[in-house]
Amino acid sequence: MREQEYAMTMLLIMTTMNVFLGIIMVAGFIPIEYGMSLAFFAMCGMIWKCKVDLMGNVRLWENPKQYRDRMEK
Repeated sequence: MREQEYAMTMLLIMTTMNVFLGIIMVAGFIPIEYGMSLAFFAMCGMIWKCKVDLMGNVRLWENPKQYRDRMEK
C-alpha cells in the first residue's frame, strides 16, 4: 500500500511541476525550448528516482529467473 501512495504522490508532483512550467512558458518568463528541456530532464529524474525507490536493483527487462541468477553470483 505504501508503494501505491509513493507512486501516486510522485505522479501528483510531476503533474503539478508540468502545469507550473506550462504556465511559466505561456506567460513568457522562460523560452519554450528551455522549459520543455527542463520538464523532460526533471521527469526523467523523477521516474528514475521512483523506479530505484520502488524496485531497487531489479532491471525492467529481466525475468525472475535472470534476477535470481544475477543475485546468486
